[in-house]
Amino acid sequence: MNSYVNIHTHHVGEGINILDVGEGKAWVEGEEKRKSVEGQEVFYSVGVHPMKLAGLGENVFTGIEDTVRMEKVIAIGECGLDRRSPICMKTQEEILDVQVGLAEELRKPLIIHCVKAYSELIAVKKRTGSSVSWIIHGYNNNEQILRQLLDHGFYISVGAALLNSRSNAFQLLRMIPVGRLFLENDDKEVEISVIYEAASAILGVDVEALKEITRNNCNQVFRK
Repeated sequence: MNSYVNIHTHHVGEGINILDVGEGKAWVEGEEKRKSVEGQEVFYSVGVHPMKLAGLGENVFTGIEDTVRMEKVIAIGECGLDRRSPICMKTQEEILDVQVGLAEELRKPLIIHCVKAYSELIAVKKRTGSSVSWIIHGYNNNEQILRQLLDHGFYISVGAALLNSRSNAFQLLRMIPVGRLFLENDDKEVEISVIYEAASAILGVDVEALKEITRNNCNQVFRK
């Protein structure tokens, strides 16, 4: 039986979890003391979220460069661009550039947060010539943007929006090639199994088959 793959979460549950611990090394060190629970496997993502930049000041990358090199930190992020941030887009792009550079150096994929800045995000990916995988987390936008992201090689992760039949995520899930699909529960109090069941019903794919699909994608992205 395959494990669930939860590509982006803030609370660990059943299966393989990539737990977002933000930008602080202390979080990772604390999480590494977590007792092993049967049926749970935990890895970490570390990065600077665009909505946290205002509070970090000049110490944006304090702890990051060392932390991302830890063995159980397997992804950089969540990082990206967000028009709601009080930090100007130029500065956000510069900070994203640094994280893209780290991802390239360490050959670790990026978990991307993006709000109302997809054209700029695609431009950064093209400009940097990044060759690691970029995973858009929590996608719930329109068809045009989805097509653009797929055309530029992004992986797409979908979460609790699948539980709402009126959401873009629900309506567009079938458009995402299974070889580019991930599932997550982010910070929602919804078990990852519920997300998989919803995706299974929409796609008409057995849950076990869906688990195998996301595990294969995980193996591809993280080269496990």
